[in-house]
Amino acid sequence: MPIENFVEEVQKRFAKATSGLKSERVVGVVVAYGSEVAWSDIFASGDLFDHYWNKLLRSYAVEALARPTLREHPSIEEAREFLWPLQGRETQESEPGVYRWREIREGRLAQIDLDALQPREMTLHRLKLHRT
Repeated sequence: MPIENFVEEVQKRFAKATSGLKSERVVGVVVAYGSEVAWSDIFASGDLFDHYWNKLLRSYAVEALARPTLREHPSIEEAREFLWPLQGRETQESEPGVYRWREIREGRLAQIDLDALQPREMTLHRLKLHRT
């Protein structure tokens, strides 16, 4: 299946799945390939998510098409567990008063947080993925 067709199909399903939202906005996604929950991207706002959604979707599609086709689906509980914060080894970079970038590694998982420090501390983006 060409990538454009795959992206278009996922866009349609995503639009249908989120069409019932009233005053709520989507701020992130959890991505699974077959039965493996493999990736999540969560943003501070719906506007940030909307800005990056098409680029993210294309990267998810490329990864999905490179994997073997599986019909299994992870459970909602597995997706929730995937979102739990990691407790492993942490490294940081920071520009005082501007931003902080943190990476936490635990086993095969990596979590990367980008935090704004002004006007108040806030996580702008959290990426979590299985490292290969």
